[in-house]
Amino acid sequence: MKLSIIGGAGTLGSAIAYQMGNINEIVDVCIIDINKNLAENHIMDLGGAYPHKRYYFGNYQDLTNSSIIIIAAGIPNRNDIDSRDAFFKGNVKLLKEFGENIKKYAEDSLIMIASNPVDALNYYLYETFKFKKSQLLGYSLNDSLRFEKAIRKSLELPADTKVTSPVIGEHGDYQVPLFSQIQINQQKKIISEQKKEDINKEIKDWFIDFNNLEIDRTTGWMTAKGIGILVEKIVNGNKFITVGSAIMDGEYGIRGISLGNIIELEDFKIKNVLQRKLSANEKRKMVDASHKVKKLLSVL
Repeated sequence: MKLSIIGGAGTLGSAIAYQMGNINEIVDVCIIDINKNLAENHIMDLGGAYPHKRYYFGNYQDLTNSSIIIIAAGIPNRNDIDSRDAFFKGNVKLLKEFGENIKKYAEDSLIMIASNPVDALNYYLYETFKFKKSQLLGYSLNDSLRFEKAIRKSLELPADTKVTSPVIGEHGDYQVPLFSQIQINQQKKIISEQKKEDINKEIKDWFIDFNNLEIDRTTGWMTAKGIGILVEKIVNGNKFITVGSAIMDGEYGIRGISLGNIIELEDFKIKNVLQRKLSANEKRKMVDASHKVKKLLSVL
């Protein structure tokens, strides 16, 4: 099976390329990047790590026959920002080129976008190039992973505890941690208001603290690990439920936008956007998130 990574030589793209080596079904990995020498450097390294795999440098025409295309490219990361929205205009210009070539050479592939702001960019691909809703998956699982980490810290949970902690909404300030859907070892867990405040603060401070380190680097390992989890489940062909940014068509009364949702995938596509019974506050926050992302898109 073939998978292609646009932006495969960067911090995130190369980490994803490494992660793909651990998935048995992925045999061919095509790396597309503006920096050919850096890409070839990674390819030589990855070829030694996974000698039974085929890593190679490609151009847009090599997207042909890709089962999955991952977009990891973006304008250079900066640590002097307080929102991922700062990357929007620059990344839209890149997405225009990517979208045109995906449409030309691999129009039926599952497209997973990890560039930011992911919700606005995912909808841009849908609206501009008329890809099917079912083939556009914006990666936002990191929010749920950070939510889980904050829950574990606040509740002092043992390492072997199973935590279900979905986050929907925008991948940014308007994310919606679903306290109503938290499960600990498959049992519903009620979180106290004080604990909720602690957990919310932990989540909100993460992006600020990360940038305050003043390192112009994105989250390579976390995102690559999450994308690896999703790709492995996708290529196995079985139905599964996860979280990701998906085009909405009336769920929670919202349409005409892409937002993080609980989704069901099967056969290399999004089968359903699943609605859960949310609290009134969570529903309101979802609507607020939709307005925020629509406002960002309105500048185009």
